Amino acid sequence: MEFRIKDVATRKGITLQEMCSRIGISYIDFNQRLKRGPKMELIQKCADALECSVFELIASDQYAEHSYNENGEWRGVLKK
Repeated sequence: MEFRIKDVATRKGITLQEMCSRIGISYIDFNQRLKRGPKMELIQKCADALECSVFELIASDQYAEHSYNENGEWRGVLKK
């Protein structure tokens, strides 16, 4: 499973370093966990720190895409 944590953080104006600080891990540890395949607990902590849904952090595929309204607020995942 692929994640779009950096994209969501950027949309919200938060650096990954700041997000890591909010969840209490180093940026290096965060990257290592992502490479190994993160546990859902880490993804939930990222979502909490970014004030978003876990679903927003999951990358879309060829069948679906993330949708945002004109204010940049996430609307959900829609069929392509």
